[in-house]
Amino acid sequence: MPAPAIDLKKVTVSLNGRPVLENITLQIQEGEFWGIIGPNGGGKTTLLRTILGIIKPRGGEVRVLGISPKEAVKRGWLGYLPQRMTGRNFPVSALEVVMLGECNRSNFFKPFQREEREAALHALRLVGLEGKSQEPFPQLSGGEQQRVLIAMALASQPRVLLLDEPNTGVDVVAQEGLYQVLRRLREELSLTILMVTHDVGVISHFVDRIACLNTTIHFSGDPWGAMECDLLEKLYGEPVDVFVHHPQCQGCHVLRSKSHDHD
Repeated sequence: MPAPAIDLKKVTVSLNGRPVLENITLQIQEGEFWGIIGPNGGGKTTLLRTILGIIKPRGGEVRVLGISPKEAVKRGWLGYLPQRMTGRNFPVSALEVVMLGECNRSNFFKPFQREEREAALHALRLVGLEGKSQEPFPQLSGGEQQRVLIAMALASQPRVLLLDEPNTGVDVVAQEGLYQVLRRLREELSLTILMVTHDVGVISHFVDRIACLNTTIHFSGDPWGAMECDLLEKLYGEPVDVFVHHPQCQGCHVLRSKSHDHD
């Protein structure tokens, strides 16, 4: 039986003496598309950085495709789009941004080779932006910039893609387009995708599984199981309204936690 794409067993992480992740056990199979939701400060970014091997857990074990995160990164198996990217106003083309994603395999100061340029063009083609390859990156729309950055994360041809709130600063229409691109990439490339998001009501329509994280895992499984408002109230620590669109329902509706009924 093949190893899971991501396998965390009783992982505990502390930063500056404060527990951020506690007893995290999570198994993600190859080819699955997962969403991670939870409040600010709940450990979502720390979880991704732990899977990448940037943060070493105080306890537990992390494996990526059966090997250590450090070795998986070395082999180019992990692609990563952080929450905040610096240099968005730097005067480079979309193609040049994507080629930076290959620097983990090349000398940073060495001129890019033809095959690296072709790989970058292919990555742009995958996200539907091959025709924008020579346009200045700062002049692209927010949604297009995010697609270029996803292409950059794909440049090393990873098997697992980690995304930290890729819809930040993107309008609603572009957000849905971004999710559709990711779902298509998962299917075409057999990618495993793990994405942190605050877009609770929409993301459930696109992912296979959801994990609810606030220091510990409060739920993992079918995305519509995560839409129980009592669960979300426990996760976020306060009453919530969730605006959702269910593919089996006509239109959208609002889910409300029971605490709101007494307001």
